[in-house]
Amino acid sequence: MNEEQVWELMVKMHHHTISMPEAEKLNDWIQQHAANRQLAESMSKILRNTDVVPETQKYNTEKAWIQVEKRIAPDLKTKYLTPLVFRWAAAAILTIGFIGIAYWQMNNVPRAIELTSVSTQARELRKIVLPDGTQVWMNAHSSISYPTDFDADSLRVVRFTGEAFFEVTHNPKKPFVVKSEDYHTRVLGTSFNVRLTENEASVMVLSGKVRFSYNEDGMPKSSVDIEKGYQAVANKNHQLVKSGLVNMNTLAWRTGILEFKNETIAHVIKDLSQHYHVSIQSQIDEPQEYLFTGTIEQVSVETALETICYSLHLRWKKTPHGYLISNR
Repeated sequence: MNEEQVWELMVKMHHHTISMPEAEKLNDWIQQHAANRQLAESMSKILRNTDVVPETQKYNTEKAWIQVEKRIAPDLKTKYLTPLVFRWAAAAILTIGFIGIAYWQMNNVPRAIELTSVSTQARELRKIVLPDGTQVWMNAHSSISYPTDFDADSLRVVRFTGEAFFEVTHNPKKPFVVKSEDYHTRVLGTSFNVRLTENEASVMVLSGKVRFSYNEDGMPKSSVDIEKGYQAVANKNHQLVKSGLVNMNTLAWRTGILEFKNETIAHVIKDLSQHYHVSIQSQIDEPQEYLFTGTIEQVSVETALETICYSLHLRWKKTPHGYLISNR
């Protein structure tokens, strides 16, 4: 939205004429950036101090006088009021009305939305607790923005990019929504892992149930319900594909544990590369013949490679671009 559109919605909110879709649009814009929040707070302050009245709500003075005269004329005429007194009486009625309107506005101004933002850097993991008790474990290169309290709205909405594991406090009266620019994840109370990056959008559910949706221009285009033990991934066309057989190694960034049960070396290398954020290439004849079972827990990538290669009688070495595993 441009500044003019934001002003229009802020004035509508100030005068309680804003629609629900407009309020959601404004709230989404405010939560996108700290700069948006500061601008909204400044606008709200100006509106409170100047009591701006939208064009559609400006009073027509002449029509107001006519209406007031019509209402009080019979009573005033029976009491033989002079024209001057008549005008004074009408002015008093208008003044009382304006004071009443001003008092109602001053006592019904929406509270400014206060947001808290948290970000993680490279190789940084962080745990935070939201105002409702929801626990969030954030992976590296992630950011979250959320209200300082969830009491002011019917939803618990957070803005998020990156990867995080959520344990959401159950509250059926206030659904919990994780929003990014294009994707929404809506839950009541559950635990799930969400990855929302430029290259991937996915949700994996460990307990409860969530609804994962793709949005375009603020409107949902497709959605899928995901139950415990299932996951959904968005393909290049933003179609949401649901599947089972959740790979728990996806959570190794939080648990520090990689578990393999009779997995091919190709699968093992893929999980190692993702977990340690390194490139691991292979030069293995008949790789399907090499199956690994074991647990890699809280060790360096080189210790992990040594453990796996020793078990499968393979070799590994460090290269300028990462690591290489071979059987030669």
